[in-house]
Amino acid sequence: MQDTTTETRHLDGLRIVAASAVVILHYADYVKDHPIGRFMVDHTWHFNLFVDLFFVISGYVIASQYLTKVGSPSSVSRFLWRRFARIYPLHLATLGFYVAIALAMHAGIARGDNPARYPLSDIPAQLFLLHAIDGARLTFNFPSWSLSAEFFCYVLFPLMAILISRRRPVILALIAVPFIANTLVTVMAGFEPWPDWINKGGAFRAVPAFNLGIACYLYRAQIARLPAIPGLLSGLLVMFILIGAYLPIMLALLVVYAIALLAIHHDCAGQTTLFSRLGFARWSDLTYSSYMLHIPVATIVLTLASRYLAPVLPGGKLMLVPVAIVALAMLSVMSLRYFETPLRRALNAFYDRQFRPHPVAAPLTGQT
Repeated sequence: MQDTTTETRHLDGLRIVAASAVVILHYADYVKDHPIGRFMVDHTWHFNLFVDLFFVISGYVIASQYLTKVGSPSSVSRFLWRRFARIYPLHLATLGFYVAIALAMHAGIARGDNPARYPLSDIPAQLFLLHAIDGARLTFNFPSWSLSAEFFCYVLFPLMAILISRRRPVILALIAVPFIANTLVTVMAGFEPWPDWINKGGAFRAVPAFNLGIACYLYRAQIARLPAIPGLLSGLLVMFILIGAYLPIMLALLVVYAIALLAIHHDCAGQTTLFSRLGFARWSDLTYSSYMLHIPVATIVLTLASRYLAPVLPGGKLMLVPVAIVALAMLSVMSLRYFETPLRRALNAFYDRQFRPHPVAAPLTGQT
């Protein structure tokens, strides 16, 4: 049996590439007053779809770890707690950071360029991870909408596991039905394309991709037998990065799904490719940290610090982007080692102490 690292090195590599692309997308918006920033904004909008890549990967990984382990109420509770322990502490910390800013602004202690980003009315939805269903758009640490969408999929996962256990092809309907339903809602209600849904509807955007990941796990043996085309994964990924902005959004989404499928194929087949040899997988543990922390770092470096430093720097705010990236890398490492991992272990240990089944004492024998 291959070790886990080998089995998922393409998916792991894609995770950190996708997170880095999202950072580029958002940091470009902070320097859009510069020509290079404006160019990046115009040509990287499609990096938003890398979040859908996260959803596919998440569905695959969750299925590989829990598909046969959510068959009882206690096991479902344990599964949801472990997912909560993984994602919630950093979400709460970053939310707290922005709530502190919001309170300072409301008290007149601080000023901000975008006060509408800090509505106190949106805090309950943020706290309960409901903002991908019906939250105010782009508030607080706005990339956290995808956590809400993920947790929505986690809640549905045990039900999907039951349906799949009875008839495996049901998973294909669980991909097609939400995909078609989202499209019909978009067309009939005149909404924006559903791959653009975030704080309102982002949970429903995530479902087809998450279920696609589950399907890939269920049919991994068949996927592994598919013929490999050398260089296709790397080529398609590079093509999407460079020219994806020129594609219709639904076609761009399908390309993202195809990239995920190719990575899963290589991992299932145990293949080494140009992409896996680049070694991106070694940084995959920092994916979640960097994704959740890149906006708070931008707030500190590209918003607050730039007010004082940008006027005296040759390139203005643009010169602070590398500073923000280095700060993000350092903070991500520290967060993973000293905050997320210890808290996750502590929360899991607490749950296990509280809900560990008590052994039943054996009846005494040989006594009158």
